Amino acid sequence: MLDHFNILHIAEYLKRLGLKISHLNHKQKTIDLTFNGSHGQWRMVVGIHHSGNTSKLMLIAPHISVISDLKRQECLEALLAVNYRIAIGKFGIDLEDGEVRLEESIPLAEESISFDQFQLAFSALMQTVSIYQNLFAHIINEDLSPLEAIQVCENDFFTNSDYVPTFEITKLTNDEQGESDQESESTSDLDVNDVMAEVSRLLGYTQE
Repeated sequence: MLDHFNILHIAEYLKRLGLKISHLNHKQKTIDLTFNGSHGQWRMVVGIHHSGNTSKLMLIAPHISVISDLKRQECLEALLAVNYRIAIGKFGIDLEDGEVRLEESIPLAEESISFDQFQLAFSALMQTVSIYQNLFAHIINEDLSPLEAIQVCENDFFTNSDYVPTFEITKLTNDEQGESDQESESTSDLDVNDVMAEVSRLLGYTQE
């Protein structure tokens, strides 16, 4: 690992998860990942934001969906209800164009985050996207209430768990790789490997 924690450490974490990086922006300290799933393509942006003496890890899944005038109230109610149900991440809306995004910011203690902590947060957002990506379609196309649509999304996720994914490992340049000498020691009750496997199965995702 490099001496000073920076975006290259996050790139190394993503490599250890077996994920492919679409773009790494050193200047903006961000990493883009792209996924293709059964409900369409979506992105995850991971970055480090510095403000004064504080640093935050930013996890953003932009353009997950769009709220239009069609059943707008029901879609807004569904998003609000989901925000109360999830522990990590919150859905937000751009009031100008209706863009829906999922985002989370995590303060970095001593300006760093461990691999286990990153894996847990990243996997939680992946899981949330995979569960609720098709939420609006259930409301609009199937004429379900917000609660009914949420229950369908959650049932679809938690009743199917038979897929084991194969990830493509990112190939970084020598300067970007650093040296990884830390072993993962998971202490969480949540099995993040199971989460990643289930996320992959439901999305049926491949990466670009």
